[in-house]
Amino acid sequence: MKTSFFEADEFTGSKGQHYATIESDYRWEKGDEVWLETSEDRFKLRITWVVVNVAEDGTVTRELLGLRL
Repeated sequence: MKTSFFEADEFTGSKGQHYATIESDYRWEKGDEVWLETSEDRFKLRITWVVVNVAEDGTVTRELLGLRL
């Protein structure tokens, strides 16, 4: 499943900067922690929100919002 990682605003929880998109069948849950590497930085992200989207054609994608640690 197409999975996108975003930074969550620490006060409102709204979606912020996009970090990465991967293909993953892992069952992500609130509280999971993951190390992300970008071209500029390496950091840990704690998942605070999982959003699953189902399109009319049956395509399933998800967005993971998290706080940088």
